[in-house]
Amino acid sequence: MKTAIIYHSHSGITKNVIQKIHDEISADIIEVTPIHPYSSLMVIPKGCYRALRGLHDSVLPEKIEVSAYDLLIIASPVWAGKPTPVINGGIEGLTGCQGKHAFVLLTCKSTESGEQALISMVERLKAKGISISGTVVLDQAGSIEIETIQTVIRDISSL
Repeated sequence: MKTAIIYHSHSGITKNVIQKIHDEISADIIEVTPIHPYSSLMVIPKGCYRALRGLHDSVLPEKIEVSAYDLLIIASPVWAGKPTPVINGGIEGLTGCQGKHAFVLLTCKSTESGEQALISMVERLKAKGISISGTVVLDQAGSIEIETIQTVIRDISSL
C-alpha cells in the first residue's frame, strides 16, 4: 500500500510523532508549511484566532497531488480546539482525493480539545472526497509514550 504522510508541526511535537511512524512504515513525507510563518509571539493571538474561525493559510506546497496514494496520514497540532490554519491550507490544496482513505492524527495538550478539532478536520477531509479509516488524538503524554505511538503504528499498519 502506497502511503503519504501529510503534516504540519509548529513546535516539533507532531513532527517527532510522524518521524517515529515513518521509521516503522514505508511512506512519503510531505510537510506543510505556512508561506508567512507564525512567530512565537503571534501563534496565540493570530494563529489561534485563525484556527477558531476555521480559516486556512497560504502554504507550501500549494497543491498536493494524492492520486498515486492508497492511504493518507494527515497530522497536525491543535490550536484553540481546532486544526491549525496551516493544515487547513494543506487540505485545501489536496488534489486527486476521490476514493482515498485517511488516518487522522492530532497532537494537543488535552484529548478533549483534540476531539473537538477532530470533528472539523474529518468534515474538511470528507468534503474533499476522502474516507476516514482511523483517527487518534495524542495528548502531551501520549505524544512521547513509545507504547502509545507503537499502538498508533499498529493501527495504521492494519489498514
